[in-house]
Amino acid sequence: MLRPITAGPIRQAGLALAVTLAMSGSSWSQDLGSGYHRAEAAVYRAESGSALASALMNRAQATATVLRSNGRDLATLAALVDAGSAAGRNGVTHQRYEQVVAGLPVYGAYAKAAFDRNGQLVHLIDHLAAVPTQALAAPRTSALDALRAAMAQVHPGEQAQFRSMGRSGRTESFDGGGFFFNPPTVSAVVIPLDDGSMSQGWLVQTWTRRDNLLDHTLVGGNGRVLNVERRTANDSYNVFVDDPLRGAQTPVNGPGAGNAQSPAGWLSGAQSTINIQGNNTRTYLDTDANNAPDAGGTPVTDGRFLTAVDLFSTPKTTGNRAVAVQNLFYLTNTIHDILYGHGFDEAHRNFQANNFGNGGLGNDPVLAEAQDGSGTDNANFATPNDGSSPRMQMYLWSGAGPNAFVTTGGADYGAWSSTFGSAVTLAGVAAPLAVYTDAGGISATDGCEASVASLTGKLAIVDRGNCNFTVKVVNAQRAGAVGVIIVNNVPGNGFSPGGTDRKIKIPSAMVSQTDGSTLRNLAALSQGASLRKNPVDPLQIDGDLDASIVYHEYGHGLTWRMIGGMSGPLAGAIGEGASDVNAFMVLGRPIMGDFAFSNPAGIRRDSYEGYPRTYGAVDGGEVHDDGEIYAAAMWKVRQNYLAAGLTSVDAHGDFVQGMNFTPATPTFENMRDGMLQAVAGTGRECLVWRGFAAQGIGVGAKGTVSRRGKVTITESFALPSSCP
Repeated sequence: MLRPITAGPIRQAGLALAVTLAMSGSSWSQDLGSGYHRAEAAVYRAESGSALASALMNRAQATATVLRSNGRDLATLAALVDAGSAAGRNGVTHQRYEQVVAGLPVYGAYAKAAFDRNGQLVHLIDHLAAVPTQALAAPRTSALDALRAAMAQVHPGEQAQFRSMGRSGRTESFDGGGFFFNPPTVSAVVIPLDDGSMSQGWLVQTWTRRDNLLDHTLVGGNGRVLNVERRTANDSYNVFVDDPLRGAQTPVNGPGAGNAQSPAGWLSGAQSTINIQGNNTRTYLDTDANNAPDAGGTPVTDGRFLTAVDLFSTPKTTGNRAVAVQNLFYLTNTIHDILYGHGFDEAHRNFQANNFGNGGLGNDPVLAEAQDGSGTDNANFATPNDGSSPRMQMYLWSGAGPNAFVTTGGADYGAWSSTFGSAVTLAGVAAPLAVYTDAGGISATDGCEASVASLTGKLAIVDRGNCNFTVKVVNAQRAGAVGVIIVNNVPGNGFSPGGTDRKIKIPSAMVSQTDGSTLRNLAALSQGASLRKNPVDPLQIDGDLDASIVYHEYGHGLTWRMIGGMSGPLAGAIGEGASDVNAFMVLGRPIMGDFAFSNPAGIRRDSYEGYPRTYGAVDGGEVHDDGEIYAAAMWKVRQNYLAAGLTSVDAHGDFVQGMNFTPATPTFENMRDGMLQAVAGTGRECLVWRGFAAQGIGVGAKGTVSRRGKVTITESFALPSSCP
């Protein structure tokens, strides 16, 4: 519940905030063509040993005083409401404020204050919207109209029929049929606009059943889509064959009841070998991809989930499926408890059915789906708001060899089919080969810009790199291609390209760098080829057994809940990088996904130990590639902690605590500064600075995103004078 900041105490601070705003009953209207205004957060930090406001003030007074002294007017302050507080480390209390105008929340607007153990305001994030004095116009479209507009944007071509299921407060729910995991909802909100005004509009949440795509779509009062925030993180991993084990399967005890992180223990309710339930997660087998537990399994009444793995058999055996569920349940609970100890607790909006009266909203344990049948060579994690369960989908990986072939001239070239678009079939698609050529950009053959020539009826060859895989295939499809062959840009085999775009209707796959060179030469001769499925399925590998993947996916939930918006070219990259950080802080190694990929080198372009790229390499293209730079900086921070006699646990805790001081939709330097604030006064500041500066995110570094999405990076390797 939101508690209004009372005018009385704030007046005592010298701010007369009793402002009357006429926000309804007016015929005034507004053109939403100016678009949604995504304000850049202002961050205020007190110098060590000082405060931003007098310690004699209460929290509301201190917050209002600093906001007022930094230009916020009375109308804006009058719209603030208390959204609750949470205890941090070292006696710090984190207080959140949101804005409500005309009884509706202002989309994306908040302030977040940190008070030290003495009650002094030491840190303030201002992400508020200026409140105009004119009345708000009522929306000219209905909630149903907004839902249809959102669907046309995020799921074009999907002909869902909607029926209202009723309204609760400002939110209306709709029955949209089996396409959705949860019924779509449409909530009335106030939208800050580019011209400094505000208007009423709609926030639409849609969550698909098959692809686990959770979207928040902002629709203006005139029905125009103003912003889309996808809250599902999809990750693709390489699948080279090698020894998949880092150690033997070992029985490990759960914590039992009475521990600080999981007071009731991990288990609750009836259990089976393929459906294990508890307060932190409900983990189950979902091979039929219906987002519900598969039928079957053996009841487990003694809490002993001790099925032994058989790594020489398919993951689809009865025993190996039980292993998948028990392993995923263990890993999900383990990372829950680790992060709880670092401050990702109930008051900070973590994932639990019962919050034990410790703040936040309950009823949101992680729904973890093992061996999910909706895809392969991938994993994802969709994070709704506090009080609604996130969903993690873990897939099987192609494993021992290519699951497709490019066949030409009597030779088969191994290929790894994409997880999006049409499936590669046994019959395949046959067409002449053609090298994709565009206007240039970074590379004329990467498919990142529109093709300069028709590809009608061709198998288009594009290079990996510089943009998302889905962008390449969409561009080729628009040019008329019937299939796409993506050529790896590093030595070794290919892997299954990942991503999601429902507009893609053609098949695609990746080949190795060596085979791609051969196919390019054949394309110059307009030689025909076919892209077809491998008739013999390679032995698959179960991602549920790879802790780096599970911890990475859970990391997306951590950042969405602790920080807020994590979409966009920079924030999306940080989300991917921070998820790797969440994994390597626990596992202690600079390699991600080596088990699922069956490659000791893992999925990333380089190991984080000695990582060669710096901030200047961030280009706003592929979020996983850009995210590596942030993760590499954090790996250096971790190494600095170890060299100083601290532990990875210390570094992980400071990393999580830094999120309390980080604004939504962060930049790389926002993440750096948040962690610096978390360690202020501890003597660890220079350990953080040196890690980031070594990666080009030092003093003066800055990343910006234009309204058109262009990323501009200024890198700096400079340290502050306090860190010689």
